[in-house]
Amino acid sequence: MTCGMSRSALISLLIVAATSTSAQCRIMAAGARCAVPPTKAEMPAPPPPVAIGEILAPGRYSMVMDATWYGLPPAQDGWVYYRIADDVYRVDWRTMEVLERATDEAGANWP
Repeated sequence: MTCGMSRSALISLLIVAATSTSAQCRIMAAGARCAVPPTKAEMPAPPPPVAIGEILAPGRYSMVMDATWYGLPPAQDGWVYYRIADDVYRVDWRTMEVLERATDEAGANWP
């Protein structure tokens, strides 16, 4: 071993370095700061895929056919449910206007 350091001391030093915050950076220049990615809780919520009041293009999104399976109340009064990205929206069947986001009403079966 060089510099009089034993093998076990070198391994201990490497373990300590690997668990430190600075070890998250692959290259650390003098005076450089390591960028640590934000946690999921710190990240801003993504914008919704569609806005309330937006008119959907026919055939672009999937209609939810069995709303009760997903814990949603049955469609009625001229509106239906559409799956858009990972959310479910209540949409006017005739005009295709997005009425509201209904994901929170969905039960545990909603993927």
